[in-house]
Amino acid sequence: MFSMVVDSVLKSRWMGLSTRRFRVLPLTLLFCGAVSVVAVACSDPDRAIRERLNETDEERFMNGRRAANGCWVCHDLAGTVKKVGPSLLGVYGRRSGQAPGYNASPAMLSASIVWNDRSLALFLRNPTGFVPGNRMVSPGIENSQELADVIYYLRIVTQPGARE
Repeated sequence: MFSMVVDSVLKSRWMGLSTRRFRVLPLTLLFCGAVSVVAVACSDPDRAIRERLNETDEERFMNGRRAANGCWVCHDLAGTVKKVGPSLLGVYGRRSGQAPGYNASPAMLSASIVWNDRSLALFLRNPTGFVPGNRMVSPGIENSQELADVIYYLRIVTQPGARE
């Protein structure tokens, strides 16, 4: 049907444009549509992770990802981008203040916390209360479910190679 309409337009030389120019239009639209679909499919850095999760875990992962959105202003997950805060890549099992290539606050260095679900939850709920004098400006995550989802998300996505 679409090709019949295009042929009709082409034959009428609508608006004084040549037939040849209009024959390119359907191909251009097709190409742009294909590129858009590919761009959308390739743009999710967590696609490989999400494919490994069951439906319930994927929903929890996505809730945590949405809730952690504000974290990426100061932190990164690649370990290559210098930002205000340390990279969170490999944060689990690491001591506070020991992120590679990051100059941590004296408060984080002296806290000697080993990051795990429990310590991250306590810190993310109340950063200044858990480590007084740290430089993190977040007010914390008060909602318990949101905090649990962020911890779930971070546990998965901060593992080296998780997004490969």
